[in-house]
Amino acid sequence: MNIMEYVKTNVPTISPTDLATKARAILRDFKLRTLPVVEDEKLVGIITRISILTITSSKSNLLVRDIMEEPKIALKPSFSLKKAVKEMLEADVWYAPVISEDGKFIGIFGLENVIKKFYNEDIPVNNVPIKEFMTTDVITVSSDDEVSVILHKMLKYRFSGLPVVDDRRRVVGIVTEYDILKFGMSRILLESERSKGYRRVRAREIMSTAVYKVTPNTPLRDVAKIMVEKDIGRVVVVNEKNELIGIVDREDVVRAYMKYM
Repeated sequence: MNIMEYVKTNVPTISPTDLATKARAILRDFKLRTLPVVEDEKLVGIITRISILTITSSKSNLLVRDIMEEPKIALKPSFSLKKAVKEMLEADVWYAPVISEDGKFIGIFGLENVIKKFYNEDIPVNNVPIKEFMTTDVITVSSDDEVSVILHKMLKYRFSGLPVVDDRRRVVGIVTEYDILKFGMSRILLESERSKGYRRVRAREIMSTAVYKVTPNTPLRDVAKIMVEKDIGRVVVVNEKNELIGIVDREDVVRAYMKYM
């Protein structure tokens, strides 16, 4: 089972000499999580949402090459689906560039391709309740938390989205990297901004309130289907009182499918 069947080849790319503001616009407008940096057809780096959100420079002419990073892994067209997914899970990435033997950029492979392949198949794991795979020790934020605090948590715990709960742990929203990016904030992590008229933007101003929720007994198949059809990275698990009891992301779902590959 070769990965090329699932690789997206028609994806936006950017040059290392383009402005960082252009990279930000592409990530926002195309709702990308990873933007390949390509020069002379070869992959020279990647830009992620975090790359943009953690910019501290005030230079308006900041270039892509100033903020791009090395991809944690690069897949080859000859990789099997199982090998590609194994390496991605070990590297803790949801998206990976695919390059030829001579380094030419081919496309992007995402974990959602694996989820899409398996949730319609007649395999026992699809009927297992999501409580068997969810994370119960959930990192959360409140609607009054500042965006800088939220981004610090995302970086510390390596999560790209955090549920927003009230004082009774009822889910009222979710904040993702994309929500912050879409809002248009810059230099978020600079505390010095506060002494220059910095406005404290709170979670409630940028969070998504249309949160996809499931119960602990929801089958894995249903959760996987939501992720693929709604193009979301995580689903919260709540009880009958709308209280948060867990969360499941794409990586959790893919790990559940791994044994059937």
